Amino acid sequence: MRWPLRYQILIPMVGIMVCAIVGVTLLHAWLATHQIKVQVRDQFRQIAHTLNDATFPLTVAVLNQTKGLSGADFVLLGAEDQVLSSTRPDFTPAPVQGTPPSWDELQISDVIEAGDAPFFHSVVKLQPRIPGAGVRYLHIYYPVRQYREAIANAVYPSLIAGSIALIVVAILATVIAARVTRPLQRLDRKVVQIARGDFQPMILPERDDEIRDLSTSINQMAELLGDYEDEVKRSERLKTLGQLRGAIAHQLRNAVTGCRIALDLYLRKSPEYQEDETLQVANRQLCMIEQYLQSFLENKGGHFSSFEPVCLNELVARVVSLVEPTARHVGIALKDETGSEPLVVEGDAESLEQLISNLALNAIEAAVAVQEAQGISGEVCVRLFPTGEESVTLEVSDTGPGPESSIVNKMFEPLVTAKRDGTGLGLFVAREIVQNHGGEIRWERREERTCFMVELPLVQTEKACVETIDR
Repeated sequence: MRWPLRYQILIPMVGIMVCAIVGVTLLHAWLATHQIKVQVRDQFRQIAHTLNDATFPLTVAVLNQTKGLSGADFVLLGAEDQVLSSTRPDFTPAPVQGTPPSWDELQISDVIEAGDAPFFHSVVKLQPRIPGAGVRYLHIYYPVRQYREAIANAVYPSLIAGSIALIVVAILATVIAARVTRPLQRLDRKVVQIARGDFQPMILPERDDEIRDLSTSINQMAELLGDYEDEVKRSERLKTLGQLRGAIAHQLRNAVTGCRIALDLYLRKSPEYQEDETLQVANRQLCMIEQYLQSFLENKGGHFSSFEPVCLNELVARVVSLVEPTARHVGIALKDETGSEPLVVEGDAESLEQLISNLALNAIEAAVAVQEAQGISGEVCVRLFPTGEESVTLEVSDTGPGPESSIVNKMFEPLVTAKRDGTGLGLFVAREIVQNHGGEIRWERREERTCFMVELPLVQTEKACVETIDR
């Protein structure tokens, strides 16, 4: 059976408080009742003592005056049980049996019916104060109703206070239980959301207590699970990519090789086109694609057994010459601001060429999108400059809108793209190449431009610039 935490807190707390309040109330009621009894007894002992020591006759007027002070009725009998005086002529006391107690032993205990109501009845023996006077017996009648009213007046305030205390305790216990269980219910709902794959952090409670600590731990757990899920998805993408790359790359390499052979045969048959720049660019592009696919099939994956000095100036110039026809075709201005100072890094020329090509083509596509949407001229700028004495920065900037917010935090992951016809591999491959060269890649928005920056370590300045092989 389910036993909610609210009831686990509420029932024991209320039970303990109820027992305590009821116990205190009953004790107070008993003490009040006992005190009333003692007060009534002492009052009548004092009256009996006063009347016993009186030197004046105990007439009806005296007994009535005593009744007004005490609320009791009195009947005075002589030695022969004759009525000497009485506050209730209709009362006929029974003959005295045995020896009545003296005034200091008087008790209010027996209840009899006298007239039309019940009374507490006691008899006290009065000692004669005048020589020759006979023994007298004073019958005292105290109304039971008046006695009960006195007890009720003493007990009811305690009972009312105890009842109010019970209600207050029940309300406070309910409120406290709700304040404790409500955050736990929110935690329970959040855990269910995490189990369903929602790893968004929950809002922390304002009170700095154990519940807040538990909420912080749950947020940390959700963050770790989210990262783990992203890593699993990334691994699955890479696994899928690995399964597909062999077949796709093989088919593409065959097609590219066929195109390059056909282009070579055409140039041999038509010598007049040997110096045509467009055909030369196409030939170089086909050679570069063939090299990429060959590396892909060999499972090179961006890892290299050895590096060699590579002059980035010449590499950037070569890539710019390859992508410049594409930029010109779509109306994008391509600027080369690499400078004349040779900047040499240790690396693989083919992979670095692929890196620069991916960034430049992505920049051209982004600039085209703004040009078509807003009708303004697009521009792509490639810069190469040293950053300190030990590193060089390659910056590719464009006038495009920048990455969409939905992929900003994961655009370097495989198969992540916002383009309708994109593959989601360009930036992933770029990051892999940069990391394998000991560098860093980042991006930022600066003056309405999107800038991708690649920082690579420089080689010793005394090494000569090594020209890359013309492929």
